[in-house]
Amino acid sequence: MLRIALILTSIANIAAGLGLGGLWFKFRNDPGMPIVVLFIALALLVQGGYTLGHLRGIWKGWGLPSFSLFVAGESAAALVGGIAILQGVIYNLNPTNGDYEWGPLMAATLLTTQATLGLIFTARSNEFGVRKNA
Repeated sequence: MLRIALILTSIANIAAGLGLGGLWFKFRNDPGMPIVVLFIALALLVQGGYTLGHLRGIWKGWGLPSFSLFVAGESAAALVGGIAILQGVIYNLNPTNGDYEWGPLMAATLLTTQATLGLIFTARSNEFGVRKNA
């Protein structure tokens, strides 16, 4: 069940990354569209794609240390996403010019949710090498 949830959140991240990247591309000449939107889109896309690749075992065939990279990436995403959620909530408590920012808050929530599910999935796998009865 956890694997299915991780796959679904990964697909949601890829879709959100593609959608956000498309919006940035369409409105890139607008002064209200910062380049950080493109970076967020790329982060969502890479995180979702790498997770799906990890679940399928694609990266093992390439000789990459997929487990270590997966844990490091998901840990970083959970930390950054959690901080971004906190920043978004604090900003929305007193928004500038009454402009609530729900998009970055939703992107951070997607990032953090998938990262948390990925870390839980990894902790339940046997790849950690930690004895469960210790």
